[in-house]
Order: sequence, then structure tokens, then C-alpha cells
Amino acid sequence: MIKVFSTLLIVIFFVCTCKGQKKKDDYINFLDVKYQATGFFIPDISNPYPTYTYSDKKIGILSVDFIGKKDETQYFWNPNNTKGYFSKSTNPENDAQNSKAIKDLIKEDDYYVVASYLPNKFITYTGGEDGEFEPKQNAKTTFYLYEKNKWKQIGEIETSKIPENILAFETNLIKKFQTSKNK
Repeated sequence: MIKVFSTLLIVIFFVCTCKGQKKKDDYINFLDVKYQATGFFIPDISNPYPTYTYSDKKIGILSVDFIGKKDETQYFWNPNNTKGYFSKSTNPENDAQNSKAIKDLIKEDDYYVVASYLPNKFITYTGGEDGEFEPKQNAKTTFYLYEKNKWKQIGEIETSKIPENILAFETNLIKKFQTSKNK
């Protein structure tokens, strides 16, 4: 009887340990420096912001966007801002790729940090050196907001339906999340 009981305890312990480990493995800290390997950059869009992207066949594709909480912070990255990041630039294209300079200017408290994540189960890699891929039919991208040292899911959408103006889309997700949180 004791042998059966101790075997049962070992099995329960093993099952619980494995379940806990799986949850830990599923968690992605999008701010981990390993995901910043390709560097920060400023995209060539009408209202730019700092971002970085990462792709790995094991986990999928992610991007992390730093959206200014105040208009002044957001406008800092606009090439037309005479007092902003590009104001003294002689080569805006190179400066838009200067990861260290961009990263050094980001004060995390001044930004909404939003991650978008497309898991590998929704991706077909088509080859090539650049890790070319296509989202599978009905692929879903999940959006997370970094708040109080935690990633909180703020939305999920079919990848093919993500609007072109990603800044407006992510800002809207943030507003909806904050409104629902304050109810």
C-alpha cells in the first residue's frame, strides 16, 4: 500500500512539474535582448516610432513597437520635427537604422510598448536566406501591452486583416484595453 501511494505521489509531482514547465516555456518576454538581435529601427511611415522585429522558425515572428504616450514623444521620431531625432541628421536613412542611438533615446516610461506575435504554427517558411515566409490561411496575430513588468494580451486578429496603419490600430487596442481595465 505504501509503495502504491509513494508511486502515485511521484507521478502527481512529475505531472505537476511538467505542466508548470510547459507554461513557463510558452511565455515569451518580448523585451529580451535576444529578440533585439536585428536591432532597433525607425520605419519609413508617416508617423514613425522605434521598433524591432525577430523571426525564428521555432517560435514564430514578433515585433515590438514603442508608441509615444504623449504627442511630443511620438513626434520626436518624425523626420519633419526640427527638434527631433532626425533634426541634425545628414543621412536619415542610415540614422533610421542606428539601433544603438535609437535604443539609447528610449525612456520606457514614456512609451506604450506593444508586441505583435505570429506563432510558428501559423507560418509557412518558403526558404531563402532572409527567412521568407507566408502566413497560413486563418493565421492569427496576438497583440500584447507591456504594463507593470508584465505582458498583457490586448487583442488578436486574423493576420490578413491587420490594417496598414498599424500605429492607429495598436493605439486603438491600447485605448480599448485601458477603458475595459478602468470599468
